[in-house]
Amino acid sequence: MYFFRGGMISLLNSISILVLPLVAALRIPLKWALGRAPVSIWTGAPILNMAINSKSERLMGARSYSVVAHTYFITNEFDFDLQRCPLGRIFNTQYRYIAFWAICLVADRVHIYLDGGILPNAKMRSFNKLELFAYKLLAIDVFAWTYGGDCRTQRITRSLGDPNCCTDCTAPNSACICDEGLFRPRYDYARDKCVAIFSMGDMIEYTPGSVNTLYFWPLDVSERKYKNTQSVSGLNPPVVRIVHAPNHRMFKGTRFIEAAVSELSAEGLAVELVLVERVPNQQALKIYQTADIIVDQVMVGFHGFFALEAMAMSKPVVCFIRDPEH
Repeated sequence: MYFFRGGMISLLNSISILVLPLVAALRIPLKWALGRAPVSIWTGAPILNMAINSKSERLMGARSYSVVAHTYFITNEFDFDLQRCPLGRIFNTQYRYIAFWAICLVADRVHIYLDGGILPNAKMRSFNKLELFAYKLLAIDVFAWTYGGDCRTQRITRSLGDPNCCTDCTAPNSACICDEGLFRPRYDYARDKCVAIFSMGDMIEYTPGSVNTLYFWPLDVSERKYKNTQSVSGLNPPVVRIVHAPNHRMFKGTRFIEAAVSELSAEGLAVELVLVERVPNQQALKIYQTADIIVDQVMVGFHGFFALEAMAMSKPVVCFIRDPEH
């Protein structure tokens, strides 16, 4: 399967090189016809923030779209999900190249993450070099953003002190890139090809030379889903509901949270712990609304988007912040 995938990517890369001159020729009249509003494409890992950032950019006047090859269970609120195309799971690689050609035709800027864009690569968590080469050739501005797993390496993480993401990790290279030897040349490549790399929170420890002055997890607190809040503390007898939503238990310190709640319960306090795992974001939000206390994480050292959503609901949030300046 690996060799077949690698062969298919090589073939489609070769076809793309032949197609690029035609794309470049068509791009000029097409951009003139589209008008002055910039076309901005968000692509790469299908994280929750991508769809939100794209929506935020639209509010600033850009024609912004999110394009993903597939989705996780968390959200499917992307403008284009290639798996939804006819036989999208079977021909996903081919659809990714078609999307790439379309991006090359119309985009003024492209937003990616540090583990790749829309094009696949035989090596996991890495750029298909054709993609960034083509964007640069066509004068498309490329901006890279961090989300965590695309930049965290074991060496730097452990140097931050305990606890950290690696403290309880039993599956290296699964959720994070981990290997400094793999990440560093890929990061240097991105620095060379991108207009800027944006980082924030604990992620700035891994991204020298990045822009760290922009907080890029926007949240529309006026949305209705953050207003319909309730709690279960009105029950008789009252029970304090603690909600924790770990996407990866070993990184969030879930075992410590469970132990703490068990200890409180053994002391006679009326508390319950509700774990929210592997459910869509909209369903998870309904559970967050019933919480008295939200526990984000006690190991990473910086808050996640989960904490922001909880605070938007006016919920008290427990979170381990390693460096308050971040």
